[in-house]
Amino acid sequence: METQQSKTNSDVVVVGGGLAGLTAATYLARAGVGVTLYEKAATFGGRSATTNHDGYQLNRGIHALYCGGAAERVLRELNIPYAGHRPDTKRTFALRHGKLSLAPINAMSLLRTDLLSFADKLELMRALSSIPKLDAHALRHMSVQEWINSIVQRPAVREFLVANAITLVYSAALDVVSAELFVSKLQLALNHPILYIDGGWQTFVNGLRDAAKQAGAHIVSGARVESVDYRDGRAVGVRLRDGGMVQASAVIMTGKPDDVVKLVDGGSYLPLRQIVAGLIAPQVACLDVALSRLPDPRFPVVQDLAGGRFMSAQSVYSNVAPQGGAIIYSVKFLDPRKDSDPKAKLIVDTRNALAKFNSEKIVTL
Repeated sequence: METQQSKTNSDVVVVGGGLAGLTAATYLARAGVGVTLYEKAATFGGRSATTNHDGYQLNRGIHALYCGGAAERVLRELNIPYAGHRPDTKRTFALRHGKLSLAPINAMSLLRTDLLSFADKLELMRALSSIPKLDAHALRHMSVQEWINSIVQRPAVREFLVANAITLVYSAALDVVSAELFVSKLQLALNHPILYIDGGWQTFVNGLRDAAKQAGAHIVSGARVESVDYRDGRAVGVRLRDGGMVQASAVIMTGKPDDVVKLVDGGSYLPLRQIVAGLIAPQVACLDVALSRLPDPRFPVVQDLAGGRFMSAQSVYSNVAPQGGAIIYSVKFLDPRKDSDPKAKLIVDTRNALAKFNSEKIVTL
């Protein structure tokens, strides 16, 4: 825990010590701005934090770095060190009707896979070849589902694109997610590697925390911001749970939108409420499975075409498990507008998949 004494004033206060908050604090401090960051938890990272359990690096959900995008640019600009490894496309599979087939994610795998018929392959090839030339921003008012329906007609191809879209946009609500997001991420994935990070995403958290401190940012953990004070529509500081008041000329709030709204006038500040009211937060069910060894390393990455699930044994590629051990990160992408208990089903499905292996291979956490 960072035990530095809290300040009574700062040019800018950042609320939240996840990746967004730490990144903002680092940029501000390097620009010569006085910045203080408050994190309510004892440690930094938020959803990007990684728990080390006897050498098993357990992330909070499945994580991968899409190179060529904003995240990689920020990490390079701020000189955050990390090591990453790309998954082998020849060992990436699609699950359909209980059968595993090579996932058609590039030209070679498209030719080799038995997932699609010859006619299906031609349609998917035409669709994928058009992606690099598209103006993603021009599709911002079209949903992902509408866009997929407009470019492919064959059911098997549509099923494959839908499953990949769900994974790329982190949501099963494709009828409300903008096609701009999917197409832009697909363009990145087709032209740049996807990396699994050694040490989990705690590597980024630690690097950004150290960079912020070295740049002169004042960061404090275990300090909950109770409210943001504002005057004439402008933030003037924050109040802490311990009763302290920190004056500031600006406040950056990170975290879940509903939590952020509550910090300003108890949730009654209309301009902020109106912004958040139009947002639909994505929801996923995640399960990290630690194994003393990986029973079958032939299928380290699997996309379930029908169930909205994705599984990655990232320990095959990155350093996230002890010598000989393995971690399977599994996730089910949800539609936040529908009520269900997907976490329980995800756990049951994973246990059933592991049931055929000897129990001593499973590490219970």
